[in-house]
Amino acid sequence: MDSDDFSPPGSNGPMPNCNGPVYPTLDDFVQMLRVHDAIGIKRPMSQKSDIEGHALAFADDAARYPAAASPDDAGLIAVATGQRHTAINRGAGPLLSALRGAEWLTQDRVTAFTRMLLLVLIGAVAISPWAVPEMNVGHDFAAFWTAARLALEGRAGEAYGGAGSAAVAAVLGEKNYAPFFYPPTALLFWLPFALLPFVPAAALWLAATGAAYATAIRAVLKGGSIVPALAFPAAWVCALFGQNSLFSAALLGGSAVTLDRYPVIAGALLGCLAYKPQLALLAPLILILTRRWRALAAAVATTLVLVVAATALFGIDAWRGFIAVLPAASAWNIGGAPGFETFASPYAAIRLLGGSSGLAWLVQLAAAASAIGILVLTLRRRPGGAAEIALMVVATGLCVPFFGNYEMVILAIPGAWLISEARAHGWLPYERAALAALYVTPFAMVPAGANGLPLGPLAIVALTVLIVRRIRRLPRA
Repeated sequence: MDSDDFSPPGSNGPMPNCNGPVYPTLDDFVQMLRVHDAIGIKRPMSQKSDIEGHALAFADDAARYPAAASPDDAGLIAVATGQRHTAINRGAGPLLSALRGAEWLTQDRVTAFTRMLLLVLIGAVAISPWAVPEMNVGHDFAAFWTAARLALEGRAGEAYGGAGSAAVAAVLGEKNYAPFFYPPTALLFWLPFALLPFVPAAALWLAATGAAYATAIRAVLKGGSIVPALAFPAAWVCALFGQNSLFSAALLGGSAVTLDRYPVIAGALLGCLAYKPQLALLAPLILILTRRWRALAAAVATTLVLVVAATALFGIDAWRGFIAVLPAASAWNIGGAPGFETFASPYAAIRLLGGSSGLAWLVQLAAAASAIGILVLTLRRRPGGAAEIALMVVATGLCVPFFGNYEMVILAIPGAWLISEARAHGWLPYERAALAALYVTPFAMVPAGANGLPLGPLAIVALTVLIVRRIRRLPRA
């Protein structure tokens, strides 16, 4: 029987061989190869160029095959799509090949590693008050708690001056602490915790915000283990200092999973970021670009309610104190008082590399403009609420000049969205490796930055590229 005349059962005509036309899908081509192999038809060497042509034609289809259905299928798919990649990998070397697919980062290995890491981190934080007493666990929460205490006493305006610093020193036994830099709207969230003594208040704050963060991550992941998110080093930097980024991540994650179905709730959650306005910097732009008017209205209304409530409860003096402390807050950050190695921004990267403040601001503005431009071009297609918030979060990381390592916990939201997409549609090249690098960055960036290597912005740029690539592969709404 001539191979050109072979017709498989149920077909309407002869099955073309490898010298025939390009098949419309990878499924058709794989089926043809399986039939030819089953009846013993050999593919001559002259057909290699045609097979490579098929590989080019099926480049997009191949991404739909994260794993072959059977070992035979794996070999056939490799024939159809693998030759070009093999040539690339041979030229790039084994390291790049290992990073490209990173199949060694299996779910079982990641879960096992992060479980051990979680136990180590819990133990480290538990013993740190005795092992490293100068670290002052809960350092930042002390500023939030004492400011709320002063507000309860009707002295909210004093939280922004020397009285606030003295109150923090009275709690932690230190003399040099920065003033309270948050707007009066933030006091509304910490006011209930000021009713408790400091240690129970700090424990309750971390437990409540940690639970909210875990709930948001689970919702964005749509299944799977949340242990890696719980062991994310940025979350533990945040917990160690009693910071508020777990709360911010919970608000952002909640808005990501509710924006499509419950826009009013999503808008209200974004409006709550009025307690830390720099993290909501891009929210209005996102909602306008994607024409989510109900969410935008809810965000604006929530912000106004918080402003009015803060003014009614704490008086105009609180706002005067906040405005008066802004120059000190700016000088504190621009001068790198917390350490430029603790910031993950382009501004901090230039300062770490020895650049001047002027050059650092130019680079920061250029990075922010680029991030906003990418955001505008990408979101015109309205990829869906979770994707929109994911891109907003990574773009915010490039726009905020003082983006601390503890604030990198909000990057768990776009990271979780990326993982959920990969679990549903297969991993794309370099996704696993880039996520692994991002995972360790909050710990590694401080010693690396101290040695002149700014890892933070590099990790955020890589995550931005991955998010944009994923969004472009989504079906149009």
